[in-house]
Amino acid sequence: MKTDRSDYSTELLSIENIRLNLNIYPPETNPVGLVIFTHGYGEHSGYYDEFALFFNKKGFACITYDLRSHGLSEGKRGHVPEYEFFLDDLQNVINFSTGLFNKIPVYLFGHSLGGSIVLNFLLKKKSDNIKKAIISSPWLKLAFEPPKSKLMLAKIGKALFPSFVMKGELNIDHLSRDKNFRKRFDEDPLTYDLISPGYYFGIRNAGLWALENADKLETTILISHGDEDEVTSLKASKEFCEKAGDFCKFKKWEGGYRHVVYSEDNKDDIFNYFYSYLVQE
Repeated sequence: MKTDRSDYSTELLSIENIRLNLNIYPPETNPVGLVIFTHGYGEHSGYYDEFALFFNKKGFACITYDLRSHGLSEGKRGHVPEYEFFLDDLQNVINFSTGLFNKIPVYLFGHSLGGSIVLNFLLKKKSDNIKKAIISSPWLKLAFEPPKSKLMLAKIGKALFPSFVMKGELNIDHLSRDKNFRKRFDEDPLTYDLISPGYYFGIRNAGLWALENADKLETTILISHGDEDEVTSLKASKEFCEKAGDFCKFKKWEGGYRHVVYSEDNKDDIFNYFYSYLVQE
């Protein structure tokens, strides 16, 4: 179905029949590669339209999708029963996408929670068909430690009421210096800041596991992080890259960059930097 975002939308079914919204951006010429975007916590695939269209103009086919419980996909807002479902869903998206665009290089992009998902996927799943990945501000650890009292309540909640949803700690001002981006995020009916104890600890434990197992990485990646990110930990990103060794290149954006570095006024420079990384041998 053609949409007003110049893409085609469809639905995939997860292994337990959760409907996932997926958007397809075919280039005007034969594609030189395929980029699959995995978005962050609380947002949705619509935030990657501009990104996907940029890569379209460079000859790439692009796929964006809404994580379960996000955007137009099914699932209780703020709760995902098992973190591993995200990895199964990404595998499903890859299988579908490579069926549409076969025999071309496949690249993954993941931001924040999406960065955690892509990293865990590369470490746990069969990923020898992935040429490179770009990881943006990954949720390996938060940039702040939640209050001990709230962590204790979350642990009790995980044991007794794992799917009970509560408001998170997201500060919209920490996302971007761009006021239009912050306004959009604040007013977008498809975004949210809700999280259940089970969901939170699933993400938290996956980030810690990825850090502990970074030396097992066998896919070439770029980790990109802003120097003033107050949402996810810059230090954890650097630690992962150091442990991953030659498979990981680290890029710190300096000059007051917040969590969503590619939302700034110079987004074209950042897009071009990511493009150059993907095409360089």
